[in-house]
Amino acid sequence: MTGSLSGQGVRADHPAAPTWVPRAGEGDSAPAGESPPAALGQDRPVTTFPSSAPEIAARVRELLAVARPGWPGRALYALASLPFGALYLALFFGLFGSVIALVYGVGVLLILLVLATTRGFAGVERRLVRTLLAVDVPAGERVLDQPGIIRKLRRLVMSTGTWRALGWLGARVLMGAATLATLFFGGLGFAYLGWGADWNALTALPLLAFMVAVVVLTLAVLDLLVRLAASVAPRLLGTAPEQAIAALQQSTRRLADRNKLARDLHDTIGHALTASLLQATAARRTLTPPDDRPLQPDFARQALEHIETNTRTALAELDRVLTVLRAEDGGRDPAPFAAPSLADLDGLLAGLRDGGLPVALVVDGDVEDVPPGVQELAYRVVQEGTTNVLRHAGTPLTVAQVVRSGDTLVTRVCNERAPQTDSRPGPGGGRGLAGLRERTAAAGGTLSAEPTPSGGFELCVTLPLSGAA
Repeated sequence: MTGSLSGQGVRADHPAAPTWVPRAGEGDSAPAGESPPAALGQDRPVTTFPSSAPEIAARVRELLAVARPGWPGRALYALASLPFGALYLALFFGLFGSVIALVYGVGVLLILLVLATTRGFAGVERRLVRTLLAVDVPAGERVLDQPGIIRKLRRLVMSTGTWRALGWLGARVLMGAATLATLFFGGLGFAYLGWGADWNALTALPLLAFMVAVVVLTLAVLDLLVRLAASVAPRLLGTAPEQAIAALQQSTRRLADRNKLARDLHDTIGHALTASLLQATAARRTLTPPDDRPLQPDFARQALEHIETNTRTALAELDRVLTVLRAEDGGRDPAPFAAPSLADLDGLLAGLRDGGLPVALVVDGDVEDVPPGVQELAYRVVQEGTTNVLRHAGTPLTVAQVVRSGDTLVTRVCNERAPQTDSRPGPGGGRGLAGLRERTAAAGGTLSAEPTPSGGFELCVTLPLSGAA
């Protein structure tokens, strides 16, 4: 470091800023506008107080980041009870004044303002408890998310979360008072023992022990208060019972919807792949016929068209399921879709006939006014039944029958003994029939799946017309 001497002191060159070094005997004085550093060549850190709300919030976040859960977090939480308790006490005085102001006509607005402020402070309290005490308190219901002003005001007043939050603020007022009393009496006892007692060679050691005991007792009481608050916080700041029930019901509905989507996807993809495999096998045989059989390009072209149709249907179903799942994960309601009905059975079985499965459709009775849920389930029965025929029996003679009898709908898929077994696509995992049995039971119906005396197999489902929504 190089510098030049002058009559007033030494001005040292510094890469950041000039630093004043006073001469001997000058003390800490410095020219106007300049401050002497703490040491030669070092800049004294300048402490500035936050002057705006964002700066204050940033300082508070820094403080919370340093005070991790443990004794530092509990100590900071206990000290924070003093200003927060005073603030919440003022809030209760405001609520009391709002009730008195009801006779003047403005009390209602003041009460709503106090309740809204209470919910806002409850959010701050949840963050403090999670950050400083490491207590997992779920976020409460947001009144602002409710549609419409009337709905918001009704939830603000009628929700138990508001009054539970008000009870928590009251507990925080009591905790602040208890913290203040503990610190006051602990400091008073410490001061009395330190300055008011008669210190001599005989009493010094006992007095020191009593002073340590007072400090330990004060800290123990503060820690007990904080731990008591941590045990009560989930009950008052956590989710209200009706909110927990509503969330559980929503989760149950979502799981049921996803289970239904998985079953629909299994039925559609499984049927499409099985039918496509059957048609691809038939097309291969017509293009490479054994012996002296003629080629059948028209049949092969038709089979390839059905394979294309089946593939498009499977891709559309997969895209629909993914769209619904993404909408649910994003918190949005999925767009409604057209569920299959009994009118779609002709198109379902047409591709199987062209692929080589001799299947007939028999509809008996008036099925036009059958509820959509029952129609969709009957469609899934025929879809699963014909898919199982292809997998397990190949291409035997098959009959799909839908019969309405009074208030019930009977759907049956029956196949004869397989003439050959070399064209079977192979057995599935059994999940389709098990899922179909669960859906039938949920709709109040019955399902039977058993071999027939002729060596075939029959799948029969009986559904009440009022069983599925």
